[in-house]
Amino acid sequence: MQLVSVISRDAELSRLLWRYRDQLGRFHIHPVLEQEASKAVPALPLLEFAGALIMDPDDQREVSGSLNRLSLEAQEAGSVDTVAVTSGGLIGEYNFGRAVGAMLKAAGWDAVSASAVILGGGPPAMSVARELSSLGVSRLVILADSRPEAEAAAPALAASTQLTASAFRDPMANDYLGSSDLIVRLDARGRVPLEVMGPHLTLADLVDGSVSVLRQQALGVGALSFNRRDFEAHFMALALGHVLGGQLTAEPFLSLFHGAARD
Repeated sequence: MQLVSVISRDAELSRLLWRYRDQLGRFHIHPVLEQEASKAVPALPLLEFAGALIMDPDDQREVSGSLNRLSLEAQEAGSVDTVAVTSGGLIGEYNFGRAVGAMLKAAGWDAVSASAVILGGGPPAMSVARELSSLGVSRLVILADSRPEAEAAAPALAASTQLTASAFRDPMANDYLGSSDLIVRLDARGRVPLEVMGPHLTLADLVDGSVSVLRQQALGVGALSFNRRDFEAHFMALALGHVLGGQLTAEPFLSLFHGAARD
């Protein structure tokens, strides 16, 4: 059984994952709370850990400079959320967007020719934008606190994806939201008016692990919706598969997180 560290500032997430053991005996999760990632990650080989999952953006940026090698996506993002211990040293990857894609695909969401809006900037927005484009989204809008922030998060995309980068306060923002099939909220400052929601919409509100007011509104009009814990379950499966090799399912983590919410 291999040891994998989860470095997080979320005390509730760490509590849920405390001493988590894979039922098939492949791994044992060891949460690390309130410790500098840049100090914890270099110690992984000495402590015989297989790798680490880094959950918080500040830690993800901080740790990227202390690794032996980064993937191309981690280099572009300047952030690392997955660290694998290999014979060649510590290898960093950024799996955020792939985890969002895995979550949507598991729910049967069809990206082909769809329109999507990402609320927020930085590495997460860049990673999600690239993933949605690769899945077939035809129209993609990134709205951030300022237009330069949105433009900085706009990666090179497939020619079949039309990309717009603008600010939350753009007069066209509500039009973009109203014509979208998918909204991914990464920044709590991003607002979604109730009138743009409906059963046609898929909403991923990744700001909070609880059922936010925004998600309650989406559920109330019959929209398909996800929260931060849904994303984290799929991220855990994807990142653990990257660290350990092979494929893992998100179901055990979904059951763990949603079971705790019902208790």
